[in-house]
Amino acid sequence: MWGVSISLEGYFIKYQFILPDNTKHSSYSYQKLFRAIYGYTQNVTKSGGKTYRYFRKGVLSDVPYIKAGKNSVIIPPYALNKFLNFLKSGNNPAHCWKTKGSWKAQFYMDEKKLTDEEVAKALDDLLDRLTIDTKEGSVKLSDVLSQLSFKKEFSKELGNLVLNESQKIINLDWFKECYMKSSKLQKFYDDYKKARLV
Repeated sequence: MWGVSISLEGYFIKYQFILPDNTKHSSYSYQKLFRAIYGYTQNVTKSGGKTYRYFRKGVLSDVPYIKAGKNSVIIPPYALNKFLNFLKSGNNPAHCWKTKGSWKAQFYMDEKKLTDEEVAKALDDLLDRLTIDTKEGSVKLSDVLSQLSFKKEFSKELGNLVLNESQKIINLDWFKECYMKSSKLQKFYDDYKKARLV
C-alpha cells in the first residue's frame, strides 16, 4: 500500500463572506467565522488562579491545508465536503451556533496538482497544531506520542486516544505518499510504531 503512487491532488478554494452592511471586518462576528474554519486558542482561568490554554477546533483544524492567500486555502479531496458544508450551513465544531446567522459565503473552487514538498509542509504544519486536551490544557499530539514511545506513563485512556488520533494522520493518503519527504513526519511515524508496542 505504501509503494502505490497516489496523485497528489487538492482543491483550491477562494471564499468570501457576505455579512450584513453594518458588520465591520474588525467585529467579533467576522472573526468568529475564521475561528470556525481554523480554530482558536482559549485561555481558561481556574478557581485557583492558574490559567490553562485550550485549543478549540475549527472545520480544518484536523486537516492538512495550505493557505494560498487571503481567504484562500488548498485542502485534500477528503476534506472538501466538510468545508463546503460549513460554507453552506455554518456547521462547525468551534461554535455551537443554533442557526447559521445572517452571513453567506461565495466561493470559487478548482482542482490543484501539488508537489511532494507542498504536501509534506502542509502535514508538518498539521502536526504543529494538532493537540490533545488534558487537565493541564491542550498539549501537542506529537509531543505526547513521543513521550508515549519512550514508555512514559500515561493513563490507558490517554494512551489509546493519542494512538487513535495519530493513526488518523498516518492513514491519510497525503501522509502515506509524502512522509519520507520530512524528518518531522518520519519521526512521527517512528514514534507511532514504537508507542504501539508499549
